[in-house]
Amino acid sequence: MDPSPGDLAWADSLILVRGASPQEVRLQKEAIRLGKRTACYLDDDLEEVPERAVSGLFYQMPRIRSGIGSLLRDADLTLVTQEFLGQTLERRHRVSATILRQPRPTPPADISGEKPNSDQPVRIGFLGSLDHHAFLEELLEAPTRNLHQEFGEKIQFVFCGIAPGFAQSIAAEVIPYEMDFHAWRRRAASLGIEIGLAPLPESDFHRSKYWNKYLEYGSLAIPGIYSEGSPNAQVVENGRTGLIAPNQPAAWEEALRTLITDAERRREIAQASATDVEKRFSEAALAEQWAEALGPILEHRAPAVDADTVQLRRGPWQHWLDRYAVYGARNTFRMMRRRIQRRRG
Repeated sequence: MDPSPGDLAWADSLILVRGASPQEVRLQKEAIRLGKRTACYLDDDLEEVPERAVSGLFYQMPRIRSGIGSLLRDADLTLVTQEFLGQTLERRHRVSATILRQPRPTPPADISGEKPNSDQPVRIGFLGSLDHHAFLEELLEAPTRNLHQEFGEKIQFVFCGIAPGFAQSIAAEVIPYEMDFHAWRRRAASLGIEIGLAPLPESDFHRSKYWNKYLEYGSLAIPGIYSEGSPNAQVVENGRTGLIAPNQPAAWEEALRTLITDAERRREIAQASATDVEKRFSEAALAEQWAEALGPILEHRAPAVDADTVQLRRGPWQHWLDRYAVYGARNTFRMMRRRIQRRRG
């Protein structure tokens, strides 16, 4: 994100999505100086991102943790996707959180591919990122091996976004993660997945997440299996719009076997979840809540200012100075060296 002085001069309000960086702190302070209203939008507890997560190093840095606190305390409005995260931030930073539900992902314009017939393998898929790699391996290696041995070619596991160490041993299909979200959705919709996997560890960090997997699977009419105690389980009706299983390998194996062997139940859950997600989490369903939550931002009119009065430090050198402030000299020079090497091919 690198807004120009003209962008900030034009705006009446500023919403920072998952804000944390020194650049965003400066942007907020300048917006406040110019009479703009500011809001912070969070769908994760960024101060508790696990160190082993892909973005863990960034969010563990003292400068970033300080920046998150500063942004929240100075914002006119703190927007969060669910109540547990809001309560956590209220206790930690003495802010008042406003709930702003995320709508379900927009379905691809063309969801190609018919549902597999009974002669085809039941395709069981995980759609996710590297952050889930270790936990998925711990929870699902034994169940998937056992089911592969039991059902053989009648089932096909598909891992989209990660490559578990046991994937080859169960003849799983592994598909790389797509950074382009719309391309990712189109790819996911074309895979013919009939059972979706949504394991999630039990921790306060994970309880602060949104029920993204239910919205993702439900909007694609994929019956899902969700971890007990996870945010997804808060909105899934067990047995009707999905299955909920405790984080125990035997429980996940049994839930998978239930759906593998009952095609009619898969179809019923697929239809019920798709209907439920559209009814409760479409843009139309959430429009009134969004209008109310964003009211203080939408109604504000800031004083008119010229772009040449806006004070923003930006550009490539400022980018690297910010990296230096966050990561220190050694890590910053490593990043610069890697970038130069990539450009040289």
